[in-house]
Amino acid sequence: MLKDTVKKKLGYIVKNEREHLGLSQSALAEHAGVSIRTISDIETCNGNPELATLIPLAKYLKISLDAIIHEDPQETDHTTYQILEELQNCSEEDRLIALRTLRELLAALKEKDQINKPHF
Repeated sequence: MLKDTVKKKLGYIVKNEREHLGLSQSALAEHAGVSIRTISDIETCNGNPELATLIPLAKYLKISLDAIIHEDPQETDHTTYQILEELQNCSEEDRLIALRTLRELLAALKEKDQINKPHF
């Protein structure tokens, strides 16, 4: 039986990802191979979905069930898990390119913040 906090987290993440993809509950249910009622119950934090239901749903939405289930305050946030999931689908060479690109982007953002910081 899922704890209320896990149900809320699951419901929020599923709804957020579904809307991000521009899908209706019906379309998500069809793509993930689950019922519309299941999607509705998850998003409204009702019911206790079975693992056999959650796995295809999580795979389709590219969300980490581990991130949802663990309540450790030190856990990796959802966005970081999405980034890791995307990187897992890349070759090692492409991951290195992505890492260099990310480092350059973060450096540029930090520089922008320094320029925009008020000087007294």
